[in-house]
Amino acid sequence: MDLAASLAELQAEASCPVCLDPLRDPVTLDCGHNCCGPCLRQRWQGLQDVLPCPVCQHHCPSRDVLRNPQLCALTDLLRQLPPARNKRKRQEEEALCAQHHQALALFCEEDLELLCAQCGASSPHRGHPLVPLEQAAAQHREKLKSSLEPLRKQAEDGQRQLEMYILKTQELREKLETRRKALNSEFAHFKCFLEKDQDATDNRVSRAQQKITESRQQMSDYGSTLKSLLSAITTQRVQTDLELLRGVRSIHRRWSRCVHLGIPAAFKYKFKKQICSLPPHYIGLQNIMDTFQVDLTLDPETAHHNLIISQDRKSAIFTYERVAPNDVAHPKAFTSREAVLSAQGFEAGRHFWQVDIRGAGVWSLGVCKESFPRDALAPPSPRNGCWQFQRSTGTRLHSPVVKLRVGVFLDYELGEISFYNLNNRSHLCTLRDKFTDRLIPYFSVGPSSLSFSMTLVIDES
Repeated sequence: MDLAASLAELQAEASCPVCLDPLRDPVTLDCGHNCCGPCLRQRWQGLQDVLPCPVCQHHCPSRDVLRNPQLCALTDLLRQLPPARNKRKRQEEEALCAQHHQALALFCEEDLELLCAQCGASSPHRGHPLVPLEQAAAQHREKLKSSLEPLRKQAEDGQRQLEMYILKTQELREKLETRRKALNSEFAHFKCFLEKDQDATDNRVSRAQQKITESRQQMSDYGSTLKSLLSAITTQRVQTDLELLRGVRSIHRRWSRCVHLGIPAAFKYKFKKQICSLPPHYIGLQNIMDTFQVDLTLDPETAHHNLIISQDRKSAIFTYERVAPNDVAHPKAFTSREAVLSAQGFEAGRHFWQVDIRGAGVWSLGVCKESFPRDALAPPSPRNGCWQFQRSTGTRLHSPVVKLRVGVFLDYELGEISFYNLNNRSHLCTLRDKFTDRLIPYFSVGPSSLSFSMTLVIDES
């Protein structure tokens, strides 16, 4: 390589990647690249968070870049050397129109193409807005700059939408998994009942086959007895008078026994249409859930001061850690027992709701009248206007956390309120009475409860 080529290569290495001129007041970025300080400040003008390197787009954390004094001295020395053709000039010399071999000095704003003067005067671009190269570059650079913020916001919106979609799909997966487990549990119960039906049918068939065998044996024995007697009579009647009369007593005895024995009754079996003995609530309960399910919320104004009602008014938390009562208790609030009412009530119709119970202790579910006393020491009963089902769960020491789903079905006109264990679809209890007042769903926990919670849920399956 001759001296001129080496000098040109050295000057090219000491050129700014932005303006392509020799470095002026050079600075060094974190990524190791160098450029003119004024060029970098102009390139970063208007940018806020993202400060990219002009060469590799590496993100620079701060505008405070380091000035490179050694490189500055080197560029000062290079300026004193004989001038060499810089990169920009070489590019401008090389940027020629392929058709007319003239410099590309114009830009067609309609076709977004670089043109030479002769191309601009030709018919394909006649009448189009033509802009000088540097002016067009400045305008489009500004347009690109102005598009950064909308694109950044669009990208942020897209990211938020993606996160929401991921969250919703995760919730959907959890619901599907819950539904799958519930169906598997249902199938297990169905299988259990079907196996019981199969065992019962097998027992009935076995007993019938045994009866058939016994009846067949009786008929066979009866036929053998008759054949034996017939043979004896035939033989006896051809004997001499003396021999016949000697054996006639025996023949008459055997004949008398046969006459009194009678023909054995044939075994009869009446076939009946066998119906699967699944409990009625397996079909009826699902119909109730699909038809009469209601969406309840708790009424915080009725809650005992030891109950914590969730913000969505779906959950009530019972705890031994006493919560200080308000200075003035709400007149609707329970004071004698840790209970809360629903914000909804019913004066007619059929209604079904579900409650998730989690924890260990004594709990009660049911309905009560609006006039049910909130400060009475007497236990809740139909006499004072409350119909409840009470049960204790997980009260043994070190017992695991109990999670139970209970369904409550109110048939106002029929005067019934039924309770179901929805974990295994079993019937727990049915209370019967004559309802005449407005009834409100009732939730309570006993004083022996440990950490406890009740949550109103909706079955969306």
